[in-house]
Amino acid sequence: MAKLFKNFTSNNDTGFGSSAANQADRLLNKNGGYNVTRTGVSIFNRYSYFHELIAMSWLKFNSLVLATYLVINLFFTLIYWVIGIEHLGGTMGETTLEKFMETFFFSCQTYSTVGYGRINPQGFLSSAIASVESLVGLMSFAVVTGLIYGRFAKPNIRLLTSQNAIIAPFKEGKALMFRITNARQNALLEVEIELMMSFFTHENPVRQFLPLKLERKKVNALSLSWTIVHPIDENSPLYGLTLKDYEEIDLELIFMFKAFDESYSQTVHTRTSYVFSEILWGKKFVPMYARSEKGETTILQIEKLNEMLEADLPNELPKNVY
Repeated sequence: MAKLFKNFTSNNDTGFGSSAANQADRLLNKNGGYNVTRTGVSIFNRYSYFHELIAMSWLKFNSLVLATYLVINLFFTLIYWVIGIEHLGGTMGETTLEKFMETFFFSCQTYSTVGYGRINPQGFLSSAIASVESLVGLMSFAVVTGLIYGRFAKPNIRLLTSQNAIIAPFKEGKALMFRITNARQNALLEVEIELMMSFFTHENPVRQFLPLKLERKKVNALSLSWTIVHPIDENSPLYGLTLKDYEEIDLELIFMFKAFDESYSQTVHTRTSYVFSEILWGKKFVPMYARSEKGETTILQIEKLNEMLEADLPNELPKNVY
């Protein structure tokens, strides 16, 4: 099997490493993240909390902000409760629950620096605690404001890729294909892509990386969908291989995407990968876009990104490896 690739030069500058025995089966996760877990460092050095807060979903972010807000105010409420709510003037509650809720809402008003005035601290201790809480509130809201700005300002590409790569008919032969599209209305300009295959053989258990030549690797704009095509001809390292061969060499296709995002006025990047089990043989994609009924616009049917049909492939003689 190793002789199949003797005429191809491996790219040793990918940064993924080459020791197949010491690496996971997959180098890149489907979401583009590196399939690496770091140990031997503290959690404070392992994670960038700013990046985590910027990159997490809005649901997680809002839930975290709300939970932090409640925890901080409950903390100060308990402090006021411990020193005695008689140090808070203007309380009107009669039951324990009513008094606790009044103290809690006083804490919220102090934390947010609203300060309605009906309940007010009396004495040095309660006034000092209220002062500290208002300072914590000012700093907290400044941090949250900065994070919200960062979340809106961070370039966030919504590039959709087909769930599977396919081996499909192409001209007189066949080709490896997968499909991409932009889920947003913003313009992606000067689009460039790279595709390479990662593999190793039993004869040579060193992971190698070979660039795959594409029918087209650059377009001026990604306005509709784009089917990425690697012709499997005599010049392709995939020529003569079957799906069983893909599994034997632990094939992984690594896709890199770069474009200029007009909305952010800067270059954006994303990436993903396909392992051998995500490559389907004898398929073809169905068209994703069509003319509207009145002919006034083009309809891009993103729900068809993963739709495909069965396709007959031409016979191919395997490479002579001996």
